[in-house]
Amino acid sequence: MAWQITKQVVERCDYLIDYHGGDLDENLRPYAYWPKSGDAKHDASTRDMVLAFGLDHIIVWSDRPKDPNASRYLDNTANTRGKPAIAVEAGFSGTVRPQDVQLLVNGTFSVMRYLRMLPGAATPVEHPVWIDKIDTVESAQPGIFYPLVERGTYVAQGMKIGYVTDYFGQIVFEAKAPTAGVVLYICGVPSMKKGDTVANVGEITTNP
Repeated sequence: MAWQITKQVVERCDYLIDYHGGDLDENLRPYAYWPKSGDAKHDASTRDMVLAFGLDHIIVWSDRPKDPNASRYLDNTANTRGKPAIAVEAGFSGTVRPQDVQLLVNGTFSVMRYLRMLPGAATPVEHPVWIDKIDTVESAQPGIFYPLVERGTYVAQGMKIGYVTDYFGQIVFEAKAPTAGVVLYICGVPSMKKGDTVANVGEITTNP
């Protein structure tokens, strides 16, 4: 399947948007990825695309593989083949939420206007929040997870963001923010295994 997508979609396209909608455990704050390749012209195109999409929180990825034969994820597969590509995320635990769908629809139309595939002007985000590092919080114990913050919450380092109890209600693990930033992902289901992701906290930068 990956080979077919690469040959029939990626290598035939001029630009690409990789869409993600929130898996069962993912309570996501909508955001986009800007994959920086180090090629100034290519990066200018993908930067314009991610701004045109309009999601106001943007993760800067600079460590994706640069070898087409070692690419990871669809947008990376496209970028390593010279096709400007971005990835976007909006969704909640596998459900279809109209507001999340609308974000993706509006962003798609805006990028199509930027690329002159549709008439009219793009509506780029004016004041994006740039994120240059993602810190993952993992559970040290199995049990039942209780979140204490919502997706999109801004947290301080050491702030309690959730806890895990055993099956008798006793707290066995307290999850704390490892750094200051914004909660991009908080686990959306109560089941928790040791090592499962509790949350992802994005560190904000002013110099993407």
